[in-house]
Amino acid sequence: MKKVIFTLLAMALLVVTAPGAQAQETEAEQLSSKQAHELLRRLSGNWLVSHYSWQPHSKMFHQTTGEANISRARQGSYLLEQTDVKLPDGSIQRQECFLGYSLAKGRFELIQADGEDKNTSLLVGEWNPEYNAITLRHPDGLKKGDPTSMEYVYIFLPQNTLLKMARSLDEEGNYLIHSKVYFVPRHTALH
Repeated sequence: MKKVIFTLLAMALLVVTAPGAQAQETEAEQLSSKQAHELLRRLSGNWLVSHYSWQPHSKMFHQTTGEANISRARQGSYLLEQTDVKLPDGSIQRQECFLGYSLAKGRFELIQADGEDKNTSLLVGEWNPEYNAITLRHPDGLKKGDPTSMEYVYIFLPQNTLLKMARSLDEEGNYLIHSKVYFVPRHTALH
């Protein structure tokens, strides 16, 4: 178990320490429709999740657990991601977003509604094969020092597991990780 966690953390560190400017300057190779749908298919399923959110006052991540369902929506052109995590007070928080690939624009698109003020945000991104990850950010890019200017990274890990990170840039351009969600496939025992 420690070996798996160490491997997951090492892979996350590789992605986090990759220079953001280099990733933005590199022209992503356009995926075919088949390649994009294969990546989206790998995200589909029922998952058990471990959610870690950064707590600035304690300078530690707070861990909660929950479940996620990522399924086809809008006639299969997008995935609906629904994640339910248990909060420290015992309540359940649901997060929802749509993720798809626009062949016409040659990019992944994530649409998320903010539950607090009902704002909708659009993030766009590309497949980064060198990191085995889909990276999504605001169409105008990340803004240094703005904690609301977020980037999501879906990292495909070994053994059909997945890591989703939410991060921003500090004033110097270093990544700050706000949350990490580890997805492990839910396996149903057959009777």
